[in-house]
Amino acid sequence: MPNSPVRVRCMSCKTLNRVPADKLNAHPVCGQCKKPLEVPTSPVSATTVTYQQQVEDWPELLLAEFWAKWCGYCRMMEPYLAELAQKRAGRLKVIQIDVDSEPMLASRFVIKATPAFILYRNGIQIGRLDGAPAKSSDLELWMDRELPGSFPSS
Repeated sequence: MPNSPVRVRCMSCKTLNRVPADKLNAHPVCGQCKKPLEVPTSPVSATTVTYQQQVEDWPELLLAEFWAKWCGYCRMMEPYLAELAQKRAGRLKVIQIDVDSEPMLASRFVIKATPAFILYRNGIQIGRLDGAPAKSSDLELWMDRELPGSFPSS
């Protein structure tokens, strides 16, 4: 249902807002405090300090990518993840964690190779994929299998 409402949590007052999908680009505001709602359209950097809040505050699907600057597969995935974040804005938030900058977070999630992906729904981990998929589009297929019926075929 591409036009069904999207849930977006206000970062100011933490109110959960329902925004029609076709209004996401119209700069929606919180129904409670009237501050602008943040709807990420590109991957967001996360750190040890911000990771948990990023995951818990996003009520829809969240994809966490653990990556490294020196990783060729990670660099190949970068444009695809940006496209995915744009295409599914409001329904999917993509966060990226640099394992070299955040070794404690990488250790906490036992990241042994990059890239590694963890999929969350409403703050609850629902899937994990270690290593790069054979094709970039396989990542989207994996996400759809982990959460059937979430996205229409594109």
